[in-house]
Amino acid sequence: MTAHTLSAPAPTSRQSHRISADDAADMLMRHREGVLPALALFDVRDEKSYLNAHIAGATRLAEATFPLQIRGLSRSVPVLVYCYHGNASQTYAQWFADFRFPEVYSVDGGYPAFAAALALRDAERADAAMAGTDASAGLLAFLAEFGFDALDLDAPRQHGLTPLMRAALAGRADLIDELLRCGADVGRRNMDGNNALWLACVSSNADSVRKLVQAGIDIDNRNDMGATCLMYTASAGKAEMVALLLECGADPQIMNFDDARAVDLAATRTCLQLLRHTIG
Repeated sequence: MTAHTLSAPAPTSRQSHRISADDAADMLMRHREGVLPALALFDVRDEKSYLNAHIAGATRLAEATFPLQIRGLSRSVPVLVYCYHGNASQTYAQWFADFRFPEVYSVDGGYPAFAAALALRDAERADAAMAGTDASAGLLAFLAEFGFDALDLDAPRQHGLTPLMRAALAGRADLIDELLRCGADVGRRNMDGNNALWLACVSSNADSVRKLVQAGIDIDNRNDMGATCLMYTASAGKAEMVALLLECGADPQIMNFDDARAVDLAATRTCLQLLRHTIG
């Protein structure tokens, strides 16, 4: 691909348009904090690499999609481009420059260097956010491991999971307890409409379930398919979880979008026996 094939105007500059990973990270952090109002971030690696891992907020850009994506982008918006190691991104940066984008940068070191620089800044922000609190080293390490924002304990990451949901999925009742003390919202739902209680049932951790119920979580929350935690545990044959949810006050009469109750979904005789009083 060349500037000629895109009918670009004659370039006025052949600068390298390079930026260090540290400076790129600072630029992106300013944008995330609202100091830099607009920023276009592009990942020019192959689709598999992009899907496996990419900088949050980055749009995948390929030679075939470049003409279309450039048409909808204001030339006043600064542009950051990264690739594997910082080589291919220089070519893309030059294409942007050829189209009269005045502020466009290729990130030296590519994705690994950029991601590492951002991780360092996130860690620094986490340390600052937790300074003066009684947050444990374990919680800080947990937040850092999954890329959570210590300044916003309700901000979701992969699959729409918040730190509380992730802790519930891991069966970490200790972290659930600490997150609740730090103000984590039990009312948050993930991209499927499930709250943290559903994830605690997935991990089959009774302590996690009890802590979340005591914190006031909606025990009868229906997800985007109309299913409750009781329905899930019954259909998964998790008899101990079914018994615990009933003990905690879960409503067995709620129906999903197919007019089925937990008893109708029971996968084992034990679950059916626990729910037999709801038949009729």
